[in-house]
Amino acid sequence: MKLVKALLVVMAVTVVLGGLVWQFWLKRQVAFAEVSTAYGAKMVCSCLHIAERELESCKKDFTADVSAVTFTDDGHVTRASVLGGLVKSEARFDPALGCTLATS
Repeated sequence: MKLVKALLVVMAVTVVLGGLVWQFWLKRQVAFAEVSTAYGAKMVCSCLHIAERELESCKKDFTADVSAVTFTDDGHVTRASVLGGLVKSEARFDPALGCTLATS
């Protein structure tokens, strides 16, 4: 019975600590990743399709480190993702409109 109580206390403490980590650290990191991928997808799309530059040249335009962001381009769709694709955004190129973020 003491073991069960000890396990329940450990689980409760773990849940509380996990909630605190989410609230004060991870939530901001995920929000930053969402903004970064959206901004990155749109900027790289414009760089590739409007300025007609190479991907490596486009990456040099960012003032922040974007080494964690993966950029891919499939014709007229540019994707940016982080954390193995857990957070991702895409921008589509239309000759009449330019590059716009695609909504999911």
